[in-house]
Amino acid sequence: MYYELKKIKLALKQTWKISRNESLFKTNYILSKNGIASEIAPNTRYKETAERIEKEFLELNQKPEILDEQWCQSFKNAVNNIALKEQGDIFSQLKLANLPKILTSFSIPIMDEKEVKDYLDLNNQFQIYKLKVCNESALGLLKEVTRHTAKPIRIDANEGFHSLEEYLHFEEQIKDFNIEFIEQPFSHTMIEEYKKLKPISRFEIIADESLINDFNGELFSKMFHGINVKLMKAGGITTAAMLLRKAKQLGLKTMIGCMIETSLGISEAYVLASLCDYCDLDGALLIKNDPYQNLFTLEDGFLIPTSTNFS
Repeated sequence: MYYELKKIKLALKQTWKISRNESLFKTNYILSKNGIASEIAPNTRYKETAERIEKEFLELNQKPEILDEQWCQSFKNAVNNIALKEQGDIFSQLKLANLPKILTSFSIPIMDEKEVKDYLDLNNQFQIYKLKVCNESALGLLKEVTRHTAKPIRIDANEGFHSLEEYLHFEEQIKDFNIEFIEQPFSHTMIEEYKKLKPISRFEIIADESLINDFNGELFSKMFHGINVKLMKAGGITTAAMLLRKAKQLGLKTMIGCMIETSLGISEAYVLASLCDYCDLDGALLIKNDPYQNLFTLEDGFLIPTSTNFS
């Protein structure tokens, strides 16, 4: 049977603003075959456009036995995940523990400081927050967040800082806040800056944009304290599991993350939670119209699957 592709427009609960863009909607796709489905969440940072996804879908149905390495990582993610699900229980195949629930952080996008209190009041069930920042100008937003919560905060800079000096000045100013770690403070190209930062940073530095579907273990050990793995960049559950296990062997902290995705995409990332020190699987919680919302319930910041079978 041929694959089927469905485009879905996801409406965000809050304007999603990070260091490089902002939006109120996200367009994803659901790829399916014989009733087995997986999600595609294209990332414009990697030039993953609707046109590319739809072109690759046509190519897939022309030669379904061939996986083109030039395809978008998010598209390969769905193709690979469907193939994995066709073989049966994912947990057994990849020797993973099936956790009954996981604690996820919840994102605070860049926003006007006057919006912070209402946003936190509306989302006060979470135990950990993840604050998007751009650069040192985010200090005011961070201070406003800490005025209204004493809960741990993860800082996600999305490569927003432009120099080591700028970042270190920011770090000095936030040293007394309850910060759990800092994610990707500056560009993935700034390798020497990361190597200088790691030994002197007050906080753990976690790689995100520096990691796609593999990494140089020796180099990353000098640059980062941990990695954030996302299925849409790794190209599927199997590769993501390999990355997490590789990081653990190197003594790096591990996190499973996500894009803006429905609960279908989150359910695929969830299976890897047992390999992780941190989970950031709030993508479906940020949208109004999740067509797969029945896959999870939320309780005190914990995601609880409604079924033990994600395959």
